[in-house]
Amino acid sequence: MKDKIKYLFLQYYHNRSSRRELEDFFHIVNSAKHDQEISELVKQVYDEIKLAEPSLTYINDEGQLVLREPDWLQEPDAKIKPIRKHYPLLIAASVLLLIGIGTLWFYKSGTPGNFADHALVKQFTERSEHKDITLDDGTHIQLNASSTLQFPEVFAKNKREVWLSGEAFFDVKHADKWPFIIHTGKVVTTVLGTAFNIKAYPGQQQIVVSVKRGKVSVLKENQLVAMLIYGQEVKVNTDAVTLKKTEKTLNTEDVGNWQQGYLSYDDEPLQEVINDLERVYNVDITLKRDNLKNTVITTSFKRDIGPARALQILSSLTDTKVQVMNNQFTLN
Repeated sequence: MKDKIKYLFLQYYHNRSSRRELEDFFHIVNSAKHDQEISELVKQVYDEIKLAEPSLTYINDEGQLVLREPDWLQEPDAKIKPIRKHYPLLIAASVLLLIGIGTLWFYKSGTPGNFADHALVKQFTERSEHKDITLDDGTHIQLNASSTLQFPEVFAKNKREVWLSGEAFFDVKHADKWPFIIHTGKVVTTVLGTAFNIKAYPGQQQIVVSVKRGKVSVLKENQLVAMLIYGQEVKVNTDAVTLKKTEKTLNTEDVGNWQQGYLSYDDEPLQEVINDLERVYNVDITLKRDNLKNTVITTSFKRDIGPARALQILSSLTDTKVQVMNNQFTLN
């Protein structure tokens, strides 16, 4: 059972959970308040996580700070430890774990922080799925496959903050003096009202911000990276110690064109293109030649050509061959 809890947690943490896995996960952790054995297993998993994440804390289903663990998760003589009341305003996205009574959310530093006024809502998509989302302020968002978006039910009066893992196209409702802020790891994008696309999947070498209309500012760890207007794009390295970026101009019609069924790649590593095709087509693809993972790919095609034809295009660009067996694709 403990291995299953860990597996389901890791699936959730890496945004890989299917709906069934999410249901199984929440069923297990919600059962903990009634079942001593499950409660102990959940506590063991929590303690192991906390060793690596000592700042772990709770936020309840109303978005309020909880200063203690739920009773069923505590040792009989557990002491209540106060939680710091100051949190960074510019913090990265990625929820570690939803766990219930009502719903308790475990957070670490760099995740959606102190939302004492309103609870956070989480919307996600699976592979090969898109989702339309309309926020409280009238902003429209198209969420691409295998993505997660978190946002408050009602925005604060001084700012509108959301957290994205994956890819989304934003059409932000304009409002003077009411900035719209998107957190994607260490990169923060701020606008007042505009239309733009952000691609920030876990494991990506670069976070990509492309502007279709209006103006946006992009920061990394509070350092200004770029001020972009329509037809401009910036790629920000996610793993570099020093700031690295690439700026370019592009046709505004190409911004977020995945919504119209196009798959466009511009100087992207082969492995990231493969990861994208796995999300788009809901298939598994193995690249046998590790030396090709960082080979730069530039190509564009329609989604409806299907995974086999898409991989044929990649194979022609990389001098590889495609093999298919039981819907498992291999490039070697």
